Amino acid sequence: MSTYRLTYCSNVHAAPDLAAVAAALRAHTAPVAAAARAAGRPMGWGGWLPDDLAARLLAEPAARAELAQALAAAGTPLWTLNAFPFGDFHDAVVKTAVYRPDWGTEDRLQYTRRCAEVAAALAPPGACVPISTLPLGYRAPGEPPADLRVMARNLARCASAFAALEARTGVRCVLAIEPEPDCLVETAAATAAFLERWLFDEGAWTTVPAAALRRHLGVCVDLCHLAVVGEDAMAALADLHARGIEVPKVQVSSCFEVRTPAGLDRLLAFAEPRYLHQTVARGGVRALDLPDVAAARAQFAAAGVVRSHYHVPLDWDEAGAFGSTQREVARVLRSLPALRGPLPLLEVETYTWGVLGDFAGSAPLHDRIARELAWVAGELAAAGLRPEPLSSSPR
Repeated sequence: MSTYRLTYCSNVHAAPDLAAVAAALRAHTAPVAAAARAAGRPMGWGGWLPDDLAARLLAEPAARAELAQALAAAGTPLWTLNAFPFGDFHDAVVKTAVYRPDWGTEDRLQYTRRCAEVAAALAPPGACVPISTLPLGYRAPGEPPADLRVMARNLARCASAFAALEARTGVRCVLAIEPEPDCLVETAAATAAFLERWLFDEGAWTTVPAAALRRHLGVCVDLCHLAVVGEDAMAALADLHARGIEVPKVQVSSCFEVRTPAGLDRLLAFAEPRYLHQTVARGGVRALDLPDVAAARAQFAAAGVVRSHYHVPLDWDEAGAFGSTQREVARVLRSLPALRGPLPLLEVETYTWGVLGDFAGSAPLHDRIARELAWVAGELAAAGLRPEPLSSSPR
C-alpha cells in the first residue's frame, strides 16, 4: 500500500528575507515537525520564497548554506515549494495582486526557474520536488484577454529548464498549476484541457520533447478551490490520472460553507482587506469577494449552499447554518487508497491564521498547525494509510 507525505505550507509565515524564514523555522516549523515525529510521521518543509529572496539564495552560496542549516536544525528537509505568490504575501492588501506577474510574462518564468534552482540545491539527488504555481493568471472584467499561446510557450520553456536541471542535479522538479475560482483556469478539468491543447497535444514549443513536458508539468489540486467551484476532487484526480497528467501535490484545505441563509451574516463578518475570497452559491450566483456578497445578499440567500474561498482550520466545523467543508475534505482523504500509484504529497495550506482574528483562538500558532496535521493524519489512518517511514530516503 502507498505511504503518504504530509506537511504544511510556510506561506502562513511572513518571509520577506532569510532571517524571517529562519526565525519561522525555529519558532513554528521545528515544533510542528517535532510533534509529527513524535507521532511517527516525518515532515519536510513546504516552503515559500518571494522573488527577491529566491534571487538572493540562487546568487549567494552562503545564503543557501544558511537556509540548509536552518532546515536541518528544524528537522525538515525541503519537500515542496509554493511559487504562487511572487511578492509579499503578507502585505496589508494582496487581493488580485497575488496573480501578478502571470504566465504571460518573463518575470513569472524566471522567478519559477529560480525557485527550482534553489530547490535542486537543497534537495538530495533523486528527490521529486513539486512546485505549485498560479492558475496561469487572472483577468478583471474589461481587461484584454490572456494570450494563452504565450503562456504555454513560457510553461514549455519552464519544463525545458526543469529537464536540464534534473539532468544536472538529479532532482526532478514538477511545476503544478493550481486552479482557482475566477482565474484563467478554475477547475482541474480546465487545467487538463489547457495542458493537452496548448502543450501536450499541439505543442507550444516544438523543441521541447513531449515526454519532458509531461514529466515536468502537472496540476496541484487544492481541495478548498475545487469545493468552491463544485468540482469533485476524487473524480478530478481520477480524470487527471486517466489523462496521464502528473498530480505531484494536493493542498489539503477547507473553506467556509453557508448551508442556510441564516449563516450568511456570519460569513460576511469575516470580510477583511488582505486576501481575496471568491464566493459561489450552488444556484450559480458568484461574487469575487465578500463585500460583493454583501451587495448581492438577497441573491445569495436564495441560491442554496454558499462556499467561500476562505481557508479555515481543518479541525474546525460546526453543525447548522454555518460551518466548513471539513466533511468533504475527510471524504477525499479517506478515498485516497483508491488512487493508483504513489500518493501526491499532501500539504496543509491554511494561510489565513493572521486574518481570522479571535476565531483562530489563542494557542501558539505551531500548536494550531500541529492540530490540523494531526486531524489529517487521523483521517488517513482511518483509511488504512501509513506515513512514510521516518528514515525513508527522498522520493
